[in-house]
Formats: sequence, C-alpha cells, structure tokens
Amino acid sequence: MKTLEELLQELGCVGDAFDSTGEFTEAGDKAYRFLLDLLYDIEGLTGESVSSIVKELDGICNENY
Repeated sequence: MKTLEELLQELGCVGDAFDSTGEFTEAGDKAYRFLLDLLYDIEGLTGESVSSIVKELDGICNENY
C-alpha cells in the first residue's frame, strides 16, 4: 500500500509533500489540489460522489502528518 506522500509524488510532487511541521509543501499542495480536481472530475463523469474519499484523504493529512 502506498502512502499519501507517494501518491502525491506520482502526481507530480517533486520532493517532500509535507514539511517538518506536517503542513503541505508548495509542491505537495499543488499535487493534492490536482488529486482533488481529478476526483471531482471523476465524480462529474460517473455521477458517483467522491465526498467520502475526499473526507478520508483530509483525515489522513490531519492524522499522519
């Protein structure tokens, strides 16, 4: 299983996605916004809500970093 940081790096984040305080780096924030945009595009395409996925991802950010 990949970490959120690994996923963000696959989406274009170069270097660390999170700084030493657990906040997004500039690159991490950009990749995370890309991920959210992609999820919402999938929601628009399929009609299936992604809000629970977004909520879960936000929780991962808050818990693990």
